[in-house]
Amino acid sequence: MLDSEAQGLRASEGRRLEDVVKKILNAILNENDIYVVKGNGEDLRTIINDQNLVEQIIDYNRLPVKRPCDQKQLLDYPDSDLFILVKMNNTWRLLGIINCKTSFHSRHTMVTFWALAIRISSNIKYVLVTEDKDQYRATNPRSELGISCTESTSTRRLLESFVDRIYIIKPYQLDDENLQRDIGLFRESLPTRNQTTYYFDNPNHPQHTSYCLSVRPFDDLVIDLIRWKDDLLFH
Repeated sequence: MLDSEAQGLRASEGRRLEDVVKKILNAILNENDIYVVKGNGEDLRTIINDQNLVEQIIDYNRLPVKRPCDQKQLLDYPDSDLFILVKMNNTWRLLGIINCKTSFHSRHTMVTFWALAIRISSNIKYVLVTEDKDQYRATNPRSELGISCTESTSTRRLLESFVDRIYIIKPYQLDDENLQRDIGLFRESLPTRNQTTYYFDNPNHPQHTSYCLSVRPFDDLVIDLIRWKDDLLFH
């Protein structure tokens, strides 16, 4: 496969994962005034009517980049696939950013760079959602995160050090009946949620990495966002 074809396939797969993540979180969390949209002006305007506020949110996430060749400073936009927004007191606050990667293949360093840049310049969360897709390969399947914390890869160690959390999600298509079923089952389970029952990930897959404090099932992202919203309200 040509490099351009491979890049196109990765981009298409990345958009699929973004759409799946957005669909799950909005279906469950909109009633909690938590919304997930792509990190651009067009998508922000679908939920925010105030153009000035849209521009303010975008500007807040631009980071200064100094160019030594001409000694100019530019404002660059981070690798921000999805914005997590909270509606509160008749306005909107940015709660965090979700970076979506179906797999890494050495691209984890880009995630860690932007995670570090954002975490030292603001108090918003920067999390990663991944399918860890290499575990499903027909030939030599393996997790890019390693077997566990104690038998980890350098990818896992770097990600654990710089992003707030890593969430693993099983592969879905946007129109997948299983996706709609799992959303329904999770919603039903929320009031009395059993923390050892997972709907959006399958830890029993033979090559699945072990969970730890930093590496969690996607189900936990829903609970974390509700908790982080409460922290924001009472901050």
